[in-house]
Amino acid sequence: MDDFAAYRNQSRQAEPPQRDARAGDSDFDSLFEDDNPGQIYTSAPKEAFKLGYFDVMCLVLNRMIGTGIFNSPQRVMQGTRSTGATLLLWLAGVVYCLSGVHVYIEYGLNVPRYTINGIEQSVPRSGGDLNYLQYVYRKPAYRKGTVLLSTCMFGFCFIALGNMAGNCINFATMVLSASGNDDPSSGAVRGIAIGIAILTCFIHTFSRRGGIFLNNMLAIIKVMMLLLIIVTAIVVGAGGLKNADGKPVTKEIENNTRPSSAFAESGGANGYAHAFLAIIFSFSGFEQPNYVMGEISRPRRKHPVAMLLGVGTAILLYMATNSLTLLQMVVVPSDDQIYDNVAQRFFELTLGSLNNSGTGKRIFHAFLAISSMGNIIVMTYTAARVKQEIAKEGIIPYAKFFAQDGDISLGRLLNWFKKRGMFSSLLSTRWLSPEDHMERTPVGAFVLHLASCFVLIFATWSMDPESSYTLLTSLSAYVINAFFGTFLGLGILILRFKGPPKTDKDEIQSPAAPPQTWRQMTGKHINPTLSVICAVIYIIGGLWPIVTIWIKPNEPDQRPGKPDEQRLTWWLVPTITWSVIGGSVFWFLGFIAFAMRRKHKRNEIFVVEKKPEFESADGPDDSDGRTGGYVLVHETVYLSWIAGEIHESKGSGTTGFQERPDAMSAAPVNRYAGTDFEAFYQEERVAAPTKAYYSDYRP
Repeated sequence: MDDFAAYRNQSRQAEPPQRDARAGDSDFDSLFEDDNPGQIYTSAPKEAFKLGYFDVMCLVLNRMIGTGIFNSPQRVMQGTRSTGATLLLWLAGVVYCLSGVHVYIEYGLNVPRYTINGIEQSVPRSGGDLNYLQYVYRKPAYRKGTVLLSTCMFGFCFIALGNMAGNCINFATMVLSASGNDDPSSGAVRGIAIGIAILTCFIHTFSRRGGIFLNNMLAIIKVMMLLLIIVTAIVVGAGGLKNADGKPVTKEIENNTRPSSAFAESGGANGYAHAFLAIIFSFSGFEQPNYVMGEISRPRRKHPVAMLLGVGTAILLYMATNSLTLLQMVVVPSDDQIYDNVAQRFFELTLGSLNNSGTGKRIFHAFLAISSMGNIIVMTYTAARVKQEIAKEGIIPYAKFFAQDGDISLGRLLNWFKKRGMFSSLLSTRWLSPEDHMERTPVGAFVLHLASCFVLIFATWSMDPESSYTLLTSLSAYVINAFFGTFLGLGILILRFKGPPKTDKDEIQSPAAPPQTWRQMTGKHINPTLSVICAVIYIIGGLWPIVTIWIKPNEPDQRPGKPDEQRLTWWLVPTITWSVIGGSVFWFLGFIAFAMRRKHKRNEIFVVEKKPEFESADGPDDSDGRTGGYVLVHETVYLSWIAGEIHESKGSGTTGFQERPDAMSAAPVNRYAGTDFEAFYQEERVAAPTKAYYSDYRP
């Protein structure tokens, strides 16, 4: 008997009737409705509008090739004070990046796991680290599968620091510098930073496809920019570029490769920690596809291939422009690498030497503005999806508003024109058809993303733009990449040696069968030995800056004729980050205290019910017999405080949305009568043959 017959060759299901009945209402009705304030409905994009190979590659390239590749070389050289040590650190960054890619591919294809028709299997889902931390670290928790400590910690930290405030400030600074304003006021920088943050959120809200198209275009431009740098460095090395006086541009490779320069006295442990944090930030971005796994077409096939191609391309470009000495050693003197921006000095000494009008500096600032813009575009798109998933856990106030999808897209505007007979000929074309531009986006999550960005921009008002950028990017790299990355790597080791969490016996077809090991779950496509090695490297790479950044640095090296180094107080970054991490723990404890008080006074408990709907990822043209598994199509989430006696009286039987075949004919008893879950319970009984339930969120 085929347990998945109901899903084979299944066309995409329409949205539930209750949503269709409100199709004519304004979008604000769906965001602020009061009929069931605990109900959240989300849906994945249509198959034609999902991300393909090229889109996923551009997500990786546009995020990895950002301001880090231009700004990090100086920060790395300041930390190491040695070109040889710098190159070794960049090579270590490559190994760290590739290990992280393997960790995220392993998680992305195998977590989270659902029980569908009695068989446990993985279904890719947006949310990235949130899903993986919840799967491995299930305790402590408020209740089983509800409000976990890991959820609160990651959710609190990601909402606070998972944004592009640093890149917004950098974009503003570079735009003003490219226009000739080398000393902009703090108000001008913050004003432009806020403006670009609002613009990117509006673009992704108004047109999801437009935001993806812009992301792809900026990724292509960035690749061309780095290729220009590589070619220019090669021309300089060959003596083919002459300055305004007709003389070849000076080559520094002989000076920079001398043992006294390449392996000079290095900086202290704190300097190396800050240097590696800068490298981590430069290589961060490979995890972006995991944040939007639910929007990738046939993710089991396209996600790992596109992710590896994107990361491989970025690493090759990084090594060519930075680590393999084309940028640092051929053109820029080692002293300038410490005290000046390496990329800026490169343009000044190459293209800027063609005339004396400051062309090289302005070209560099224009390139950096484009890089910042690309980072802002891609991070706004992916981070909003993660914050939407965080809101669906019910751990923040106004969870419905921040988690609900809304439609204020271009398609609504075009449909408004069409109803009034305006632009009829244009709207009948394929490109401007309203139906092709009607998209639901996480409007509330964009508001949350924008608000957190505002807070960080205003919080650094008194700092100069360069220090603000350094601080904000270091905070993000320390918490999101290093701290939680360490726990993700540790999670792989836990799954390998301790085994995955056990599935409830009443949800599987053969309760007496031994539970699957993680090796059986991942299958033959994930090598166990390589998995362990990559996890260990990822843990070490994350722990190194976490620990050594607390070591007090040596006194800065002041050389004759060089200005004082602009650096942040050495303890500022770890103090702020651990304060944020501590705040996330107190957030969890505060929820527990609030829930206990409510239980004591009203005898109510907090319940999270999730009802996902799946369809086969394989299309009708898949004739090779391969299966792409299932993808999430719709999901309805119910958040509510219900009476404790109602919850306790439901018994110990099956509580999933899909009943066993031998129990489907039994007369159902509504255990949630008189609560927000009453309609939800009735709907699950009607739709049982085609719905599956995520067992991790059982009350």
